[in-house]
Amino acid sequence: MHPKGVGDFPYYVGIRSLADLATREDRVCVLNILGNESRSVTPTSHEYSGGNIVFGTGPGRAGQVLKTKLGDIPVYNNVRDGIADGHTFNTGVVYLPPAGVRDGVAELIRVNPDLKKVIILTEKVSVHDARVIRSLGQLRGIDVFGANCLGLADAWNQVRLGGALGGSAPAESLMKGSVAIFSNSGNFTTTIAVYLTTAGWGSTVSVSSGKDVYIHFAAPEFVYALDHDDRSKAAVMYVEPGGYYERDIKLTKPTVACVVGRWKAKLTRSVGHAGAMAGSGDDAAAKERWFMEKFGVDAIYTPDNPVCSAKGAVVTNIAHIPVAMTAVMAKNGIEPDFESQGSLSLKPWFANTQGIELPAELEIPVVEAVAPYN
Repeated sequence: MHPKGVGDFPYYVGIRSLADLATREDRVCVLNILGNESRSVTPTSHEYSGGNIVFGTGPGRAGQVLKTKLGDIPVYNNVRDGIADGHTFNTGVVYLPPAGVRDGVAELIRVNPDLKKVIILTEKVSVHDARVIRSLGQLRGIDVFGANCLGLADAWNQVRLGGALGGSAPAESLMKGSVAIFSNSGNFTTTIAVYLTTAGWGSTVSVSSGKDVYIHFAAPEFVYALDHDDRSKAAVMYVEPGGYYERDIKLTKPTVACVVGRWKAKLTRSVGHAGAMAGSGDDAAAKERWFMEKFGVDAIYTPDNPVCSAKGAVVTNIAHIPVAMTAVMAKNGIEPDFESQGSLSLKPWFANTQGIELPAELEIPVVEAVAPYN
């Protein structure tokens, strides 16, 4: 039997509000902290968050450190050694190879009774191991994020837990505002945040759910926490084919749903995100219908056909998210968070042949940048 969590979920969920996802009080242990990805990403997360990573692990690397602008992060052979040295944490971030993820998460849970969150960056964790991780988290009352995700970020708290949300300058990409972001795609999570700023919308939290077969913190958990976050007036949900997570959610705040991947219905094998395999009734077209029914609209929103309601809009192009959000929020009498920051117009490329005469087939004409839809 799992511990009692929040809401009326038939399984354990510990996050009541999006404001609780990534806070300044969270303390982090990073598994495989000196791996190639972590070595480049973790220092930025640590610095942006005010120094929230207490230690990391790397078998055989005890005594080494990961250097950051806020000081060195110590490295231990394992989690138990770090705790024995006096460090405490409530969040584990996992950069281990797929075969080591299950045992790494098990170690975090076994030796740290204070653990509340586990964020798994690793892609292609096996279904069997994902089920074991799910079971362990449920038994101990721990929220699991991922796998195959880029973690969590909160623009209000200026905290990033795991992954590269916001890129190398998260303070510039994740601007404080009123829109919560939930995305199956890690990289698009940041892209959506930046795109929204071009229409004057900032973000509250950004959740990279991941898109392996199992999505542990999925759409139902996000929507519940969205309802309990007073900072978030609206949401963007970026949705890929595969799974029924979004079908029965009850949205109470204005939402723009970007549903992609119609082309995947023609595939006979999965590509890219392992969970985005077209199945029976959970392909992109079906998910578009689910959201259109929730919003009371009968078509996809485009700038040429701006179909939306006060409840929301469905788009299939991420470039249409900002204008759709503005249209939906206008129906609710809500103004943007700030003045527009830039635009989505095509940026100019400058041609210079260095005086070389090129054959006609290589002499590409220079054209003006194309302005975006207003």
